[in-house]
Amino acid sequence: MEKQKMTAAQQDGVQYRRAKTWCIALSQLNGAGKMCFYILLTYATYIGNLNFGILAAVTGVIITASRIFDGITDPICAYIFERFNSRFGKVRIFMMLGWGFMALATTLMCNVFAGKLSGVAGIAVFVLCYGIYILGYTFSSTAGSVMGNILSDDPRQRPTISVWSTIYSYLSPMIMMMVAMVVLLPRYDNIVSSDFLSMLNIVVCGVSLVMYVISCIGITPYDKPENYLVVKQGNSKNEKPGFKDMLALVRGNKELQRYLWAVISDKLANNISSVSVVTVMLYGIMIGNYSISTTISTVAMLPGIIFAIIGARLAGKHGNKKVMVDWTWVCIILNVLYAAFLLFTDTTQITRAIIPSVLFFVLTFGGNAARMVVSTASNSLRMDIVDYEFYRSGKYMPATVAATCNFIEKLISSLGVTISTAMIGLIGYTDVLPQTGDPLTTGVKVMTVILLVGFPILGWICTVIAMKKSELSREKMVEVQRTNKERTGISDNTVETAAKLRYAENLESAVKEESDAE
Repeated sequence: MEKQKMTAAQQDGVQYRRAKTWCIALSQLNGAGKMCFYILLTYATYIGNLNFGILAAVTGVIITASRIFDGITDPICAYIFERFNSRFGKVRIFMMLGWGFMALATTLMCNVFAGKLSGVAGIAVFVLCYGIYILGYTFSSTAGSVMGNILSDDPRQRPTISVWSTIYSYLSPMIMMMVAMVVLLPRYDNIVSSDFLSMLNIVVCGVSLVMYVISCIGITPYDKPENYLVVKQGNSKNEKPGFKDMLALVRGNKELQRYLWAVISDKLANNISSVSVVTVMLYGIMIGNYSISTTISTVAMLPGIIFAIIGARLAGKHGNKKVMVDWTWVCIILNVLYAAFLLFTDTTQITRAIIPSVLFFVLTFGGNAARMVVSTASNSLRMDIVDYEFYRSGKYMPATVAATCNFIEKLISSLGVTISTAMIGLIGYTDVLPQTGDPLTTGVKVMTVILLVGFPILGWICTVIAMKKSELSREKMVEVQRTNKERTGISDNTVETAAKLRYAENLESAVKEESDAE
């Protein structure tokens, strides 16, 4: 008689909500569709200049200033989401509203008003359209951030949601860039023109619409009122969260605060290390072969996806917090070795000699793989914090948690360039930026290592310190989910089922022992 493997629900005695794999795979295409618009808006400077006659510098100021509005939209959108209810769910409506706003904005910029306005009128319309785009992006991001919580609360399955979003975040921008650069641009003599931008927008809107519709299909079975947790009070349910509850979440949820400190330090450090000037200093000056940077980033996709899957399995087995902390230590160790290698090795021999080349690729891919495990566990831990807040206060506010994290990430994303620019100024690059072929001085080598490896190590140390007192172990999350089920009035026969299965296993074992004895 074959022994039946127990599920997480049977082991933990909790009736977990599990999503079908195809639903998870389809639902996460929301992020891929959003990335299509992101690729289009990398041409924002061209759109402003060619379609509205705006100077490139002015367009840059507009985009930078728009971050203020971008930050304001997060809590507003979260407030609307938390209080909104309909028989069609929440996620699908917010997701399609987001697509509608983004498609409207880019179509106005690239098709309707292209070449028809200039001067103050051109600037005003461009600013208005860009604001509409930001609003749509926020609506879409809020919907995408909430998906994980309503899809599944099974600790084994929840981390796999991040795997699918990671795969799409790799493939979507790469495919769209190939379409733009290889398919469309040659039709316009390899010149970024208004006609090219117009056609690119049509392609982006069409492709993204298909992705959003497919995403809606995937999330439909779970985008239901009963999956948005509410505490049952007799025959009524608790009132909708307000701004007071949202502020109480940020102020009173210690687990969210620990997570935010970890995210702030980690994101800021990684933003500093990933700016283009650091890439030029590493590949263009230290190694002397800038062209391999693109090759390495492309090749790194496969091990990145593989380790995202490994990270999901580990997180499902040991808990998100434990995997996040343990693999943060792995990141620290690998990057200390990476720093020593870059400082004490003749980096110009990389790609020329076998040993330094092998060591460089092993340390580079190893570090990226460890980061991917941390990222997978971190994304899943954010979903745990949403459930923990319901356990702590009785308020279910997934959009508020997402908005808080998104706001912090947007705030610090602009600091990466500022800090890296200030740092390279210490070694003499005050008037110009480092360029491929510049002399490899001791200052350049040391500063490259500080920016590329030093800041991330500091960020990971902050993560370990911030998460040291976190209580969100796998065992704690079992307690959280069990309590949440009781509060929402969900019947739970899983304990009985688990007991029956254990009884069957014991009976099978006893029969086998008796048979062996005979």
